[in-house]
Amino acid sequence: MAKKETDNIIKVGDEEIDVTTLSNDSILYLNHMIDLDKQLGTLNFKLQQARTAKAAFLSMFNKSRKEDNTNKE
Repeated sequence: MAKKETDNIIKVGDEEIDVTTLSNDSILYLNHMIDLDKQLGTLNFKLQQARTAKAAFLSMFNKSRKEDNTNKE
């Protein structure tokens, strides 16, 4: 959903809709969808961070275990 700054048209899926023709309920639902899109973007970003951090910690853990084994010998 990308809102055009120059007019009251918003694209939902493949349909362009004039926001001025919507009822209050439809505008409310549209605002929820826009907010949920933002939340999904944030959650996907945080998921990428968490996966990267987990991989880094796993790498450090494996390195630490190798060092533990080396120190025992």
